[in-house]
Amino acid sequence: MSIMNKGRNNVEFAPGRVVVSHPVHQHAYDAAIALQQAGLLRCFVTGVYRTNMGLFSERFWRWTPPPLQRWIEGNLRRRWNPELDPRLVVSFPTHHLIAFAYRAVRSMPLLRRWDAEYWADKRFDAAVGRWLRRSGPPALVHAFENSALCTLRAARELGATTVLDVPSAHEYYRQVVLEEGGDTSGFTSYSRLRAERELADYLFVPSEFTMRCLVEHGVPVEKIVVIPLGANVEQFSPVCDRKDGMFRVLYVGQISLRKGVRYLLEAWRRQSLPNAELLLVGGADADGRKILRQYEGIYRWVGNVPRCDVHHWFQQSDVFVLPSLADTWGLVVSEAMAAGLPVIKTSSCGAVVRDEVDGFIVPPRDIEALQEKIAFLYAHPELGREMGARARALIETRYTWGHWRENVRRAYEAILEGRDPKQAVEEVGAMLPIQAEEGDLTSPGAGLHSGEGDG
Repeated sequence: MSIMNKGRNNVEFAPGRVVVSHPVHQHAYDAAIALQQAGLLRCFVTGVYRTNMGLFSERFWRWTPPPLQRWIEGNLRRRWNPELDPRLVVSFPTHHLIAFAYRAVRSMPLLRRWDAEYWADKRFDAAVGRWLRRSGPPALVHAFENSALCTLRAARELGATTVLDVPSAHEYYRQVVLEEGGDTSGFTSYSRLRAERELADYLFVPSEFTMRCLVEHGVPVEKIVVIPLGANVEQFSPVCDRKDGMFRVLYVGQISLRKGVRYLLEAWRRQSLPNAELLLVGGADADGRKILRQYEGIYRWVGNVPRCDVHHWFQQSDVFVLPSLADTWGLVVSEAMAAGLPVIKTSSCGAVVRDEVDGFIVPPRDIEALQEKIAFLYAHPELGREMGARARALIETRYTWGHWRENVRRAYEAILEGRDPKQAVEEVGAMLPIQAEEGDLTSPGAGLHSGEGDG
């Protein structure tokens, strides 16, 4: 391979060895930054990204009307990280720009059923596969579930080691929606997911929960590397001087069947706490909108909030609840803990919470348990603040994005040197102080597997 390589955007890449590919972001930015800091990043390939060059230069869109300017600025602000060198970013934006435009007209009857994001992700994946074949073989390619099939296929043809990031537990999710009586037609094709898994030499997952799902559905355990996700402790930080006097219970995430929001709403309906509010932050799917209509009047729903602004809602709350029926990690739980909130979560969520230390772990679908724990924290605000302080300390000590980057960097280096990445990640964990015994985080929870998986 030549010392310098030119990509699709005529960008010259430093002699890095790893390509990271993701159409949007998730935690792919942190993977790219970890590699950049280690001198291993060849390039980060994505869809829309604010490079401040060409189409994404401020000079290009400043001529548009102010409302459109604000919309563009808001979208680009979410697709940018100040730590990532824009010269190492390759952008394939066309199909995701079409998906953005579709959002403005999706109320039209003929277009309502089109999954524009999934379409754009697949087209992006195909473009990355073609680009890899033209740009020369990297040593390793790290792609993300649902947008990796063509990418990993091309990487293997070029002799590169392949890593698939799996942030979901697809089969568990689908089973839960079936149990809840929902529509599973919108789930990604299982044949595509299975093909991506087979093309991967290693699969990075956030929790034992995810690993269990993969192993149950045919993925060899030796291919799976567990790397817990992190939280931004600078953005998500406690506010000690909130004085509005309102006891506020917060939920952040999609309003959907899988997230178990109906059980939280029912628990809230059954108790009438003075000067208290249930705050829901996040968009709602079709099933979620039905649930919201059923419980209208007992909650405050603010809808979607940009990731860069969501921390303000944590800072205005006293307790965070995630009643999910299946969650591989639950990044919002880590963010709530970083913000100094006690957490009530179900055992069907992989995120780290130490029962009766940082908060409470309850069975999924257990309305009485949700009621009891919310009422307890309402009646004991000082204890809630103590739990929140311990939660913050745990995240700072073990689960920041800095810890995640260090784990990923060590995993990459081990793979590139022919060593076991699992052992490299475990060595990092062994060096971190353990503050308290952590509960069993691997159980998928009661009722999760009442039927067979979709296989």
